[in-house]
Amino acid sequence: MHRFHPAILCSCLILAGVLGAACLSIPATTAPVSPEIRKFNSTAEIEQYLRDSMETSRDTLYRTMVPTIAATPPLPKESTGSEQASAIPVPYSTTGFSGGRDYSKTNVQVAAVDEPDIVKNDDRYIYTISGQNLVIIDAYPAERASVVSTTEISDTPRNIFVNGDRLVLFSTGTDRLDRTTAGDGTEGKVMPMPPYWRFPSFVTHATIYDIRDRANPVVLKDYSVDGNYLDARMIGSLVYLVTQQQINPYRDAPVIVPVLREGTRTVIQPDVWYFDNPEPQYIFTTITSLDIATGKERDAQTYLLGTGNTLYVSKDALYVSYPRYSPVIYRAPGDLPLRSGAAGDSSGSSSVIPADFNTLPAGERESILESLRKGEEDAVLRQEADQTTTVIHKIGIENGAITYRAKGEVPGALHNQFSMDEYGDNLRVATTSSVSSRRFGQYAYNNVFVLDRNLKTVGELTHIAEQETIYATRFIGDKLYMVTFRRIDPFFVIDLSDPEKPRVLGKLKIPGYSDYLHPYDATHIIGIGRETETNDWGGVSTSGVKIALFDVSDVESPRLLDKVQIGDAGSDSAALQDHHAFLFDRAKNLLVIPIRAVMAEPVGRDGSISPRPQVWYGAYVFGLNPETGFTLRGTVRHGSSDTGYSYYGSPASEVKRSLYIDNVLYTMSAKQVKANPLDDLATTLATIPLSPAGDIYYPDVME
Repeated sequence: MHRFHPAILCSCLILAGVLGAACLSIPATTAPVSPEIRKFNSTAEIEQYLRDSMETSRDTLYRTMVPTIAATPPLPKESTGSEQASAIPVPYSTTGFSGGRDYSKTNVQVAAVDEPDIVKNDDRYIYTISGQNLVIIDAYPAERASVVSTTEISDTPRNIFVNGDRLVLFSTGTDRLDRTTAGDGTEGKVMPMPPYWRFPSFVTHATIYDIRDRANPVVLKDYSVDGNYLDARMIGSLVYLVTQQQINPYRDAPVIVPVLREGTRTVIQPDVWYFDNPEPQYIFTTITSLDIATGKERDAQTYLLGTGNTLYVSKDALYVSYPRYSPVIYRAPGDLPLRSGAAGDSSGSSSVIPADFNTLPAGERESILESLRKGEEDAVLRQEADQTTTVIHKIGIENGAITYRAKGEVPGALHNQFSMDEYGDNLRVATTSSVSSRRFGQYAYNNVFVLDRNLKTVGELTHIAEQETIYATRFIGDKLYMVTFRRIDPFFVIDLSDPEKPRVLGKLKIPGYSDYLHPYDATHIIGIGRETETNDWGGVSTSGVKIALFDVSDVESPRLLDKVQIGDAGSDSAALQDHHAFLFDRAKNLLVIPIRAVMAEPVGRDGSISPRPQVWYGAYVFGLNPETGFTLRGTVRHGSSDTGYSYYGSPASEVKRSLYIDNVLYTMSAKQVKANPLDDLATTLATIPLSPAGDIYYPDVME
């Protein structure tokens, strides 16, 4: 039996007595996508659109079907090339300078596009979120370091930016009002609502502080926008905040359209934009621009999009992406309805049945039918990749103005923000396709796509590292460095110099994997992840934290120059989940990794052996160069197993961030900040307690 592409309507009518077969008719799986963005004119229009879209989505779900086939066409093989390595520019510097004293900055993806974090610093002060507080530390000189101000935040603090004498803090709380925006004059007023309509509604605050006097931060402006905090970026003094407002799932419940307020006053009622094609789920995504230098709002726009949370931002464009899942319901071909039609009607098929089909010799008829089957099998393979599709929206950001630019789609799902990269007029995207097939079961492979400025695909490379998934990617210049993993760690070098013809140049297979890749220089890449080992059952188990240095000077034969393993199974690092925790400065010969090291050896105490593993919390500090590899310069300890340990917990001694000011390293856990000279890490210049020793909040945690 053959499996036919669900979007193809067969073009043939084979007359009885010839081959005794009939064509299959299968409806399309998804509604056509309109590239045209439209604007709602009223809240009532939004509500009606949502009701209609839900009905359309349900119809699409129940109409989707894929019959089975006996074979599938061969998959494309990975290509290799002999192109020589091109220069790999280091994308940015993490160092700032002020008055001759250098200091580290947040590790970001794109140069000059700052990313928010729980910790910021300049050449003297450290600014951090600690529990429910905004804390400012006078950190330099370290010997006199102390907390100079603690500001309690009523809502949940998320992230901060610092720009000169301005600080913006993002916090999220729940809307304490039952409001309506029905367009009937009741906007913003408290309205009685049935209990089942009271759906949790988040509000995100962007509070701008004047911090000229660090000991007494003063609120300059308090902006709020409906929706939960997603992410933000700062370019110069302009902040772009992205929030997402859930839509009440109850039928006929009022729709709360996001607005931007200063205090209780509405300052911008954003336009709400949409696309005339249904999504399985909707969410209001609002982009707000603020100038923190002046404290003025610039713009705000709301888009009715699918749910998702992967954001990439270049200097002039913001890309919002989310996955769209296409459900698949399997049926045997015999269960499908037969379709009658005129011979020669192609109906969208990739093959055409000639009008004189029934007069042709049997051999020619069979050849035509086989060509039709092959075309449909090819289409099925492509459709399998489309079972998960990533939708990408490109939104222009220029001097605070927010303008929609384009929409695109690629097969597969993104791993994180490093799966996207803008280079020239193109956007490069890496995805993992996970296919559910009756014949092949769960099937995964990886892809690279190049999209033009209008987000139309101009180049693609698919079926890379089959049955593996992407763990780390880094686009640098015209190359992509990619790590996939299932049992071993293939490290790929992919050439993107010809956007229309991406190709694999070389790969290296080693145990373990990397979660994050960072450029050392033009021909060397740092990776941080985990080591792996084969267990007693023939499977693969993760072990300690691993840092590795790759030599990519020969793009066809990348090499592992050096690696270091820290701890045993259960060891962890904040840098594995958040690149902001990764501190590297090549000029200072400095690499700092926060570590929770678990040692499997039993601990001896008072002449007895305890089965409890030994746990160490702190930071490892390395020197690094291609000639000698990693050199341990020292460690800074924040705690040990005496403070308590759980594989699932987050002890207050676990280091989350590190930074430097001049020649002093500062490491931060939830309970304290420690200052140690880089040339004598065994010496502690200062320990600044953070009270209370609560959690340090992460921006991706939904409260």
